[in-house]
Amino acid sequence: MRSPCFTFLSLISLLATHSNSYRLPFRRAPPHSTSFNFTNVNGRDGDDMYVGTIYVNSQPYEVQLDTGSSDLWLDTTGVDLSGFADTGVTGFIGYVDGSFARGPILVGSVQFGDYTVENQTFISAPGSNALHSGDKGLLGLGPPGLSTTATTLAELESLGLLNSTYNPASFLDNIFMTYPNEPNFITFELSRDPDIGATAGGVFTIGEIGPGLDAINQSPVLKVVQLSDTSPLWTIAMDGIVVNGTTYNGHSIFTDPSIQPGQTVAVLDTGNPLASVPTYFADAIYSNVDGAEFTPNGWQVPCESKIEISFIFGGQTFPINPLDATYIVNAVVDDTNETVCLGAFRAEDASSTSFLDVALGDVFLRNVYAMYDFGNWATPGDTNPFIKLLSITDAATASAQFDQLNQARINASIAQSGISNAATPDMRINAAVAASALSASSPSSNLNSDLMRNSYIIIGLLGTVLVLISLFCFFIVRGSKDIGYKPVPNTAHNEVFVPTLLKGSGYSESYRDEGAH
Repeated sequence: MRSPCFTFLSLISLLATHSNSYRLPFRRAPPHSTSFNFTNVNGRDGDDMYVGTIYVNSQPYEVQLDTGSSDLWLDTTGVDLSGFADTGVTGFIGYVDGSFARGPILVGSVQFGDYTVENQTFISAPGSNALHSGDKGLLGLGPPGLSTTATTLAELESLGLLNSTYNPASFLDNIFMTYPNEPNFITFELSRDPDIGATAGGVFTIGEIGPGLDAINQSPVLKVVQLSDTSPLWTIAMDGIVVNGTTYNGHSIFTDPSIQPGQTVAVLDTGNPLASVPTYFADAIYSNVDGAEFTPNGWQVPCESKIEISFIFGGQTFPINPLDATYIVNAVVDDTNETVCLGAFRAEDASSTSFLDVALGDVFLRNVYAMYDFGNWATPGDTNPFIKLLSITDAATASAQFDQLNQARINASIAQSGISNAATPDMRINAAVAASALSASSPSSNLNSDLMRNSYIIIGLLGTVLVLISLFCFFIVRGSKDIGYKPVPNTAHNEVFVPTLLKGSGYSESYRDEGAH
């Protein structure tokens, strides 16, 4: 849900000292079973989410896997919490669309695959509105220093407001601490459905390379560019992009010594289904496409547009499957009877408070095998954190298969939405047009008076629905802009608040609105 986190803490007054004592036993069996399959949950095209099953006090939870954050939070609705220890502190993680996860920071046994942490901290957030497509929480796999739970508890203890001996570290950091002799890295491989080209799931590993992917060891080391000491992110220097054979680079807002002329700062985030790039790059990708139009929702292009895009890191070029350049908008067709698609690489210019220029989510990560090495971010660790990438998309093959897979993708989206292309070209409800058509009917149309009366009733109902939808959208928009911190009633817990997060490492409301977590 889906980062970046600005690790600023706002502590409310009158916090009572709370004392607990926990050890952190940890086990993994067998010793080298470090590979986990995960599943793709897709509510609609361009809205991918990757989930895996963890067990908390033996209760299964399907949680999002997110490299853009580092906390574990769960929807514990209906769960008996008596078996969990309570830290006495309330955690809060908010997102720019107004969604959030808030609740007591508890301690329990957490198991993922063969790994088990007997006393792992997490936020219990029953009924959180940050849930997505049937998931029950989120497992952050980002830098340990990004964990708001760990930072919150450590800050309280440093201020003398909490006296505890339990370890609030992130789940991954607990793994690295327990097995100091094993490599401190994780990898992601997002598999692609051979029938429609969408992501079908993938494999996540801890400390080992996936089968047949050893070539990543020869890939260049992409050092992490850390522009904030308090908000570490998986950010690296990007050399540029190639669009239909033309290279574009530059337009970074940063002048950090770690950024060379022409480079930009990019984050790689599995919690973001799409991507955001500077306007300069988005225009380069979409402005020359036949039929392209810039709209308030971004670049709109015909879905049959085959756009050749590659990203350059460490002097190597990583091609993007043309299927990932666009996503279908609810299978709606426009007045030319064409399915509407939007650009998946959205125009978004960084602000002065940003720590990156480019946010690359799943539309990029589907095309690479990615290794995230924590280095000295982990406990212990003595090297600089870095990323390695291995291209797994063959540009020529992807181009040759595009027409067939793209049509299959469109058909699948239409079937999912229950819309038929054989229907009226403009699928959007237009009560005025319907009324005009009905009023033009003549006696020869064989419509009797009862049918006419019913038609007018239907028109009236449609008009009412449109008004209700407009009001609903109004309140949604108004709510999404009300993201500031608000006081809450005093509770039995110590209350700690962290700033609003932009999940998926995006830096705008529009970025989060497309499903980034």
